[in-house]
Amino acid sequence: MRLGAVLLAAGLSRRFGEEDKLLADVQGEPMLSRAIRTLRASDADVFFAVVSTERTAEIAREKGLLAVCNKAPQEGLSRSIALGVQAARARGCDAVLLAAADQPRLTEASMRALVGAFREGTRTIACLADETHSGNPAIFASIYFEELLALRGDRGAKAVLRAHEDALRVVCCALPGELADADDPQALRALLQEP
Repeated sequence: MRLGAVLLAAGLSRRFGEEDKLLADVQGEPMLSRAIRTLRASDADVFFAVVSTERTAEIAREKGLLAVCNKAPQEGLSRSIALGVQAARARGCDAVLLAAADQPRLTEASMRALVGAFREGTRTIACLADETHSGNPAIFASIYFEELLALRGDRGAKAVLRAHEDALRVVCCALPGELADADDPQALRALLQEP
């Protein structure tokens, strides 16, 4: 099974203010670089980043990811998902891992556990969960590609997860609070201060 890992990194980050959220410092490196390192720790076969700026594309390429340009990020998260799925399908992938770029506490151990559980199991969808969040990152077999491509607006893939709960394997994160996202500078500061 050929797995494509897609980092969704093309959001407009309106709540973050003037600064590009993905370039915000997280323990000495841009948030995007950290997210890429975490994603690359997985046992995927090919890595993509859906980006909307030249700087984020440059970082993705420097880190060995295939940069996919989202020229219409205002169309919402569904557009980035579609671009990622299309890129993975074009590279012959049998499944796609979708991951957000703004979860700075997500660990490499959890990412490896997610991919391992999907590869070793019989379920066709898998996602991570911590004590308060679930559903992102998630892996979908190719039988769900058309449903992912049909998403519209600023909606993620949770609708596809909910529609196929019988096919879903939930994998617990290695540490608490890993899936919290940094929507604004205050949230990022709070996440970095938590143990």
